[in-house]
Amino acid sequence: MEVWMQELNEQIEKKIGEQKLPHYQTMILPQITADFYKMLKEATIGKIVREEYRMEDASMIIILEGERNRNGSRILRAEAR
Repeated sequence: MEVWMQELNEQIEKKIGEQKLPHYQTMILPQITADFYKMLKEATIGKIVREEYRMEDASMIIILEGERNRNGSRILRAEAR
């Protein structure tokens, strides 16, 4: 698991608790990251992309920031608020 994902999981766990974390890890985060990587793929090379994902129950916002480069794309920052 990448460092940014480990840190994001820790932030989510602090907000919602250990029991609800598996649901986020298996159902919500894969959809969010797939959507974000799609956005990065379509972005201009060198452009920083930032997106906020608000949970339907208003429990938190997940923020991802990344960039596309010549070798692909990478996530620079992930945060749960």
